[in-house]
Amino acid sequence: MKRNNYTIHLYKFFILVLISSSVLFGQNEFKRLGKSGFSFLKISPSARAAGMGDAFTAVADDVTAIFFNPAGLININSFNFSFNHTNWIVNSKLTSAAIGFPLGSRGVLGLSAIQFAVDEFEETTIFEPEGTGRMIHAGDLALAMAYAIRLTDGLSFGLKGQYLEENIDSDKAKGFAFDFSTFYKSDFRNLTVAMVMKNFGPEAKYLSKKFKLPLYFNINTAMNVIGEKGNPIHLLASVESAFATDYRDRYHIGTELWIADLVALRGGYKFFYDTEDCTIGAGLNLKISHHIVKLNIAYSNFAKYFTPPLRISIGGSF
Repeated sequence: MKRNNYTIHLYKFFILVLISSSVLFGQNEFKRLGKSGFSFLKISPSARAAGMGDAFTAVADDVTAIFFNPAGLININSFNFSFNHTNWIVNSKLTSAAIGFPLGSRGVLGLSAIQFAVDEFEETTIFEPEGTGRMIHAGDLALAMAYAIRLTDGLSFGLKGQYLEENIDSDKAKGFAFDFSTFYKSDFRNLTVAMVMKNFGPEAKYLSKKFKLPLYFNINTAMNVIGEKGNPIHLLASVESAFATDYRDRYHIGTELWIADLVALRGGYKFFYDTEDCTIGAGLNLKISHHIVKLNIAYSNFAKYFTPPLRISIGGSF
């Protein structure tokens, strides 16, 4: 009884913190468009999530939860891994990897890495606008550790800490960020409500200039519309609100249709984005002995001046 009371009070505390954060996001003084750094953190690394329009905070039930909602890691019950690659705009690429380890009744531990790389480009100056012949390298890195614990039968809490690095030639910016999240699943059609505050941390410094992290507060609801996981036909629908300190409020909707728990078809839409809007994706679950290999691909409709990004993910469990 004492443990139940403790977890309930702890849950109320975290809900209060997250809701208070949403109020903070509504203040005009924090709406500073384009003022945050480490912009690569805004790019969705998972093909499954991207195919659903990134309406994924309450759907996250595999190891890629570490990128969207660390509390969702509680849903994995064996060693999980995922490798993800995105061909992004202007000759840039985002590559990521994640692994998850169940710790029994003590929760689940997750580790991840994200690398954002841009093709080398030639240095230009005022006096040599056509190029100096010297090539410039730029890229970003994020290394993270996450932990999820079950507070009650349907409720879990997650925490993630990550080290951030941004490089342009020999100049470097470093930072630290934390994610706090909850994941609640009910018995009614697996109705799930999840909340996450992402990229909370101190200002970073590049040369002599300080900049904020891209702080987000997301609320997501998802549920089974037809059937449930493991049924011949399973349709999931998800709706998400994303509140940011460096941009206007945004909204995501997404669906995922599973056929025989083997093939998945996905679709989604992202509202109030300058670049992406509608998304589509597909997935394949291959059962090999007692192991599962997951293949996912996603395509996002993009602004007409850029080539639409293609995402590919390979993962599984052992």
